[in-house]
Amino acid sequence: MRGVDDNYNYGNVEKPVDKGQLLRMKRVLTHRGPDDECMLARRRRTPVLPTPGQKEAQWRADLAASWLLRSISACRGNGSAAFYSRWYLPLKGWSHPYPETTGYIIPTLLKYATFASRPNFAHVAVQLADWIQSLQFDDGSLPGGVLVNGREGGPSVFNTGQMILGLVAVADYTGESRYLDTAVRAARWLASTIDRTEGIWQHNAYISGYSPAYYSRVCWPMLEVYSRSHEETIKLDAIRALDTIASWQMDNGSFQNWEFVPGQPAFTHTIAYTIRGLLEAGHILEDEGYRFTDAAMKSADVFRRKMELRGRLAGAYDRRLAGRFWYTCLTGNCQMALIWMNIYAWQQDARFLSAGLKALQCVMKCQRVRSVDPNVRGAVAGSTPFCGRYLTLRYPNWATNFFLDALMAAHTHITCLLESGPCKSS
Repeated sequence: MRGVDDNYNYGNVEKPVDKGQLLRMKRVLTHRGPDDECMLARRRRTPVLPTPGQKEAQWRADLAASWLLRSISACRGNGSAAFYSRWYLPLKGWSHPYPETTGYIIPTLLKYATFASRPNFAHVAVQLADWIQSLQFDDGSLPGGVLVNGREGGPSVFNTGQMILGLVAVADYTGESRYLDTAVRAARWLASTIDRTEGIWQHNAYISGYSPAYYSRVCWPMLEVYSRSHEETIKLDAIRALDTIASWQMDNGSFQNWEFVPGQPAFTHTIAYTIRGLLEAGHILEDEGYRFTDAAMKSADVFRRKMELRGRLAGAYDRRLAGRFWYTCLTGNCQMALIWMNIYAWQQDARFLSAGLKALQCVMKCQRVRSVDPNVRGAVAGSTPFCGRYLTLRYPNWATNFFLDALMAAHTHITCLLESGPCKSS
């Protein structure tokens, strides 16, 4: 397999694909925003020569995608390893497979297969979805934590939501109903376990009894299922939880409970989880979701201004939005870059594209592109410096995944600007 240092045989992943498969690869994005339409439209025009910046983004994306493939090979195709660290795991380096993040790595691999014209990545994505299907409990839930020696954790609200994203993406790509059926069962379980009094999930959480604001990123996958299955109960329960979360927003744009641990500063990772969940949910709901889009936009714009004024984001922020600047959460930077570029795609406000590209540039400087250890090459650490508070001394798979997402989005936007002319500003 090109660009992968492993001994695991995925099968004939480089086999030629038929025209039907190539057409399906154009539909792998769960949302088709203006940036996606531009990507498809530019194929009908004579392309301009790529700029050095575009070439660098493509090169770094290829390195990141190959690293993700190595994280999957380390688990012999059964999920993606949670992280790589010779500090925590000096003999092996690779952690156990992590179903949660494997769930949203799947749509990234599908996008990259189209972006780089490498259909072998789509083949791997489908294999991962098959593996996730094998983990589903009888009640429809999916497990939390990493899988140690094949042993699953108990049901998890958040992790179930993230795996739905992968199942829905593969359902769209293959056209096979079994993936959507699995996602529907998972979404029904999520809907059935919301506490009707509190309007949020109270159990099966990362911290027992704590309901975080980043559960907005559970509501988003539920609505992805609703948009395909049209089960009204799933939509109504997702909206119930979103209303509760939106009510936690404070005047300064921050949210109560958007941190991992109550009372501690929130990493930009969970801040971005919260904002994107609201933003994507509002986008799906359209007229019904304006209040969620507005809440997301308020927070996104607050952090955009911080990015422009300081030139970088802190690693974490408290509820007063005082930052912890001694380190940067690289994962959160990538996620915020994606949020800002999505807003640009929907609103054509160049200020958000500028912020997104600046946040991404900070991470590009930190990607490991040269290393004597091939298992590090292409990866992004949890924090910079490496000893930073978020995922200390580790290369988590989700950091590299969000980095790849952001690189592909940036490359697409830059290409569209070069071919279509300057962007609008408001």
